[in-house]
Amino acid sequence: MALARKYRLDKKSLENVFKKGKTVKSSFLFLKFINNGLSHGRAAAIVSSKVLKKAVSRNKTKKIFLETMSANKILESPVDIIIVATPSILGKTSKEINRELEQTIKNFFVHI
Repeated sequence: MALARKYRLDKKSLENVFKKGKTVKSSFLFLKFINNGLSHGRAAAIVSSKVLKKAVSRNKTKKIFLETMSANKILESPVDIIIVATPSILGKTSKEINRELEQTIKNFFVHI
């Protein structure tokens, strides 16, 4: 399931989040976020080709990230969020990724 256009971050907003945003780290991913002043949240998922070599794996991981965010209603809060996978995600199952992201999201709500 792809995000609707209003929930996606554009390039300028991505740069802003990376420069000025706060970070919540996990064992194999991290979140960068900043308040956006809108009535809804926007998100992006980044999985580098250096982290996962195959495009199928990268897209599957991004899909897991974005579905978990939608299920946890993060896009209802007025923040811009970027989820970035780190190299230690290699070999993790979708359940492990989902569980870790949900735990990181709980930490994220503490920082808002």
